[in-house]
Amino acid sequence: MNIHIVSCRTIEREVRKAIQEAGLDCPVSWVESGLHNFPKKLNAALQEILDGIEADCVLLALGSCGNSLAGLKAGNYQMVYPRVDDCISMLLGSVEARRQYERTYFLTKGWLEGERTIYDEYKYTIKRYGPEVGEEIMQMMLGEYRNLGVLDTGTYDYAALTEEVAPIAEALHLESIPIKATDSLLKKLLLGPWTDEFGIVEPYGAIEGKDLIV
Repeated sequence: MNIHIVSCRTIEREVRKAIQEAGLDCPVSWVESGLHNFPKKLNAALQEILDGIEADCVLLALGSCGNSLAGLKAGNYQMVYPRVDDCISMLLGSVEARRQYERTYFLTKGWLEGERTIYDEYKYTIKRYGPEVGEEIMQMMLGEYRNLGVLDTGTYDYAALTEEVAPIAEALHLESIPIKATDSLLKKLLLGPWTDEFGIVEPYGAIEGKDLIV
């Protein structure tokens, strides 16, 4: 079967590792990580990619990210996607696994390399409004969070990442906690079986919003 993968740059390391370990040799189309902040733009970018693919099956290695997958139309191929809210849930193995971490803001090395992170927002806010007002604004933005969950995905130097994250956690007044990630859901997407954890769209069909998350 001719497979084509579509994924987000934020998890490029993790996807490439899973593809290699799964023994697959297939093309991958990447969407820029910054688009997950703009669901409509992400949806349009994904549809443009999908419209140009010729394959038997397209695997969407990304989460719904603000319902950005809703309405995506398949071409002359089957389309499969994990039924998770975002890539963090995929790296934790399921939506249910993510729910175990209450009040936690997650990050990976890919997150730190994104176009605009929460730390970028922090520095911008402090610079624009000054330390006192800037801190108040950030506390309102992050009021529900208590932890900064640092995912170990096995694709980068985790010790170095935790050192890099330490000043971010301090600035945001969050406790940095280590979290072991898993590629189990990602590999199941690549190799099957496609159980209820996945949505399957037949050729020329479309993803319905109600089917996005388990």
